[in-house]
Amino acid sequence: MRSRATLAMLVVASGVLCGAGTPTAGGPAARGELSLAKRFNNAQLTFYSPDAGGSIGACGEIIHNSDFIVALNTPQYQASTPPGSFRSTLCDQSITITVNGKTATARIMDECPFCPNDGLDLTPALFSFFAPLSSGLVIGSWNVLNASAN
Repeated sequence: MRSRATLAMLVVASGVLCGAGTPTAGGPAARGELSLAKRFNNAQLTFYSPDAGGSIGACGEIIHNSDFIVALNTPQYQASTPPGSFRSTLCDQSITITVNGKTATARIMDECPFCPNDGLDLTPALFSFFAPLSSGLVIGSWNVLNASAN
């Protein structure tokens, strides 16, 4: 358990030191030009655990550990959130994730403030489809299904 916490702290620290999770003032996310109509390769995929009874994600729905749900990194989540709203237009969108030749479909239902750009946080059931939870982090690729270019 301690090694997973240490890994999580290292991932968070590396994201903070590298500026992950904070769009630059003139960058595409700040201008609302972030396109999710492409495949994101070499993405860091971690997992988080909604409580046993489920928890309400950023999209306003209950998420359970057994669901195939992802939390999208903050820059991409916020770039697709209309002004004055907390709900991203990507909420409930289906995505495909591929790790080491295994592919699964999941839905975006939450926001991950500690994930690096292009990174996702997966529910335990989804993460364990790709690797044991004890690994804590896997590298994969993902894309939004039926996404249109901006």
